[in-house]
Amino acid sequence: MSQLTAPPEAAGSVTLSKLSVSIRGKLQFMDYLVRAAVADVERFQDEPDPGTRIFIKQLVEMHTANLRQESQHLQAIGELCDLLDAQVQSPEPGFPAGGPS
Repeated sequence: MSQLTAPPEAAGSVTLSKLSVSIRGKLQFMDYLVRAAVADVERFQDEPDPGTRIFIKQLVEMHTANLRQESQHLQAIGELCDLLDAQVQSPEPGFPAGGPS
């Protein structure tokens, strides 16, 4: 059933599921980037060889650039929050719009 022909609550559930999966993936990737950057900074600080330090510095710069780019794409979290709020704001079946009595 496509989102166009699905009832609104089903379409919202599909959208919610897709957003959730997308956000979890982004957060896992960002977690990896943060861990890698911190580990590489520690390696950089302990490394006596200037050539290796240059290489490690470039790795840290790459990780931070990726983190900055990924953090700009997190508007999906706002969309998820809006969708979650909308899901709990709609009246439950069998109850009047004001909620259960």
